[in-house]
Amino acid sequence: MGNCNVAPSSLVVQQHSDNAPRTWPHAALAIALAIGLHAALAAWLMADHPQAPEPTPPMPMPMPITVQWMPPPVAPPVAQPTPPEPTPQPAPEPPAPAPKPAPPEPKPAELPKPKAQPRTATSKPVAKPVAPAPSVAAPTPAPAAAPAPRPAPAAPQTTTAPIGRAGYLNNPPPVYPPAAARRHQEGTTMLRVHVLPNGRTDQVQVLQSSGVPALDEAAQAAVRQWTFIPAKRGDTPVEGWVNVPMAFKLAP
Repeated sequence: MGNCNVAPSSLVVQQHSDNAPRTWPHAALAIALAIGLHAALAAWLMADHPQAPEPTPPMPMPMPITVQWMPPPVAPPVAQPTPPEPTPQPAPEPPAPAPKPAPPEPKPAELPKPKAQPRTATSKPVAKPVAPAPSVAAPTPAPAAAPAPRPAPAAPQTTTAPIGRAGYLNNPPPVYPPAAARRHQEGTTMLRVHVLPNGRTDQVQVLQSSGVPALDEAAQAAVRQWTFIPAKRGDTPVEGWVNVPMAFKLAP
């Protein structure tokens, strides 16, 4: 029984293996035909119904330029000259009335003639006594004017020297030369300054050197920028000279 069951299965397998090579060409041919038909159909559709072109995006419109029509200016109407007004005719003057006859003048009444009177002797006028003229007294001489007092002698005006170190003048101090500071150079420079009436410096001279030219030059450069209280003669500002000592010392 076991052998009979095995034999049919082997035949079936053998049969499938024998038919496989015979059916493969037919299947491949069918597939190729199907692909060809689909390609032909697609070509026909493309030929009869061309693909619609893609819509192009709308171009942006530029901003419109507004143009306004202006009517031409209307010429003003020409003013017609007004006719001159007729001058009024003067009214005719009424005729002058006829002069009335003057009334007759009345005759003056006759006056009786005066009777002549006898003349009387005329008396001469009596001369009145003339009063004597009053005697005019001689004018008394005016008293002599007292001599004017002599003016007191003017007080001598004091002269003050210029001042340059007042607290409110804000004069900057000189700059210590860096080269002299590195060399530890110190000293005092005495300057003689000519101050004008407006307080500005005119001349700055070295009266006594510090021994270091750099220190002397720094002192002169600073004082040339200073403002002084000018010298005064009384209350009048005048030019003057002042000595300004300038000490250069390094901090310990």
